[in-house]
This record gives sequence, structure tokens and C-alpha cells, in this order.
Amino acid sequence: RLIRRQRQMCIRDRVETARRMHDELLAHPEERITIEELAHKYLMNPTTLKDVFKAVYGESIASHMKEHRMEKAAELLRETELSIAAVAEAVGYDSAGKFSSAFRERYHLLPSEYRKAQK
Repeated sequence: RLIRRQRQMCIRDRVETARRMHDELLAHPEERITIEELAHKYLMNPTTLKDVFKAVYGESIASHMKEHRMEKAAELLRETELSIAAVAEAVGYDSAGKFSSAFRERYHLLPSEYRKAQK
């Protein structure tokens, strides 16, 4: 009974940690934080951290963040006049070319085409 209760508390703590980590990552999409940095900050083994995140959110940290970055980029393209390079930087890409490729992979349009189509 005691061991079961301790295990449940440990799982609850890990889920809460994954949620805090998620909120922090979403608050700063322009930052590139490594798994090792997250593991150090949240005092968790990198493999455990990745496993817990995937258990809570259903996908890897990288996939999850890429999706959120693309959603934020689409919003910036629709709602601002920022340059493509500025949008890329705002969502954590150092290269407008890499950003454009990732955006096209997700939306099947280049960022400039997407912006025109949304006007």
C-alpha cells in the first residue's frame, strides 16, 4: 500500500514537472533548449524526461515544439508584417531557409505564399 502510494505520488510529480516544462517551452518558442539543459533544470534523467513528456503529450518534445513553433509562425505571418527572417527568429530558427523548409513541410506553402493566401 505504501509503495503503491509512493509510486502514484512520483508519477504525479513527474506529470506536473512535464506540464511546467511544457509551459516554459511554449512561453519562449524562440529559445533552443537542449534535453540535457531541461534534465538539469528539472532534476530528471534525460531519458526519463523524454519518456514522461511523451506519456503526457503523446509526442516527443521536439515534435511537439516544432508544431507549436509552426502555429506561432502562421499566426505571425497572418497578423503582422514582420519579415520572413524576423518570423523565423521569433520562433527559434537561426536560418530563414530552414524555417521556410519546415513551414512548407507543415503547411504545404512557403511562408510568403501562406501570407498572401491569408490576405
